[in-house]
Amino acid sequence: GVINQDLNWTFGRGHLVLVGDFMDRGMSTTQVLWFIYKLEQEAKEKGGHVHFIIGNHELYNMQGKFKSASPKYYGVASILGKQQHHLYDDNSYIGKWMASKNTIEMINGNLFTHGGIHPDIVKYEVSLEDINRISRESYRKPFFPKPGKTAEQLLRSTTKGLSWYRGYFEGKLTQDEVEATLHKFKAKAIIVGHTPQWTVTVSYTHLRA
Repeated sequence: GVINQDLNWTFGRGHLVLVGDFMDRGMSTTQVLWFIYKLEQEAKEKGGHVHFIIGNHELYNMQGKFKSASPKYYGVASILGKQQHHLYDDNSYIGKWMASKNTIEMINGNLFTHGGIHPDIVKYEVSLEDINRISRESYRKPFFPKPGKTAEQLLRSTTKGLSWYRGYFEGKLTQDEVEATLHKFKAKAIIVGHTPQWTVTVSYTHLRA
């Protein structure tokens, strides 16, 4: 009910949430990105919204790391007389569009992000707006750890950052740690992608008295 056979938006005032990694998945990355952009514009006209959350593979391409990209895009850049990183830089319309997107969003009390939220986030006085600002400022900056623990280091980390974290599926988190994160942001649940699951998985839930 989101699109019709002509690939046009039919979801009215609904919200479509895409939790990242729409790049490096074959030879149609460009087509997929422009399709998401098209749906975003159509949704706005109907009072709906497309939320495109940035994943680690979007970051790979914005930071010039193409280990997972199809060789096609090396050729595309060559045909255009450019290098591959130019395809998504600030002089590229689609690159600027991606760089404007968020790493985390709250919709109806649910948090959406690509990887997950490391429990250490509760140690820092950061809002969702702060998290997205810090993330957007570093989209084009490859991460290298620095001495000292800061919110920026946590959010940019390639193991603990929101686009990278896999802790929900490693069996190391406690119920209390998950709920502390939910409490911090006054959220009901966290919805993620990143870590492959072959069925719909619900974890860390219990009925409150």
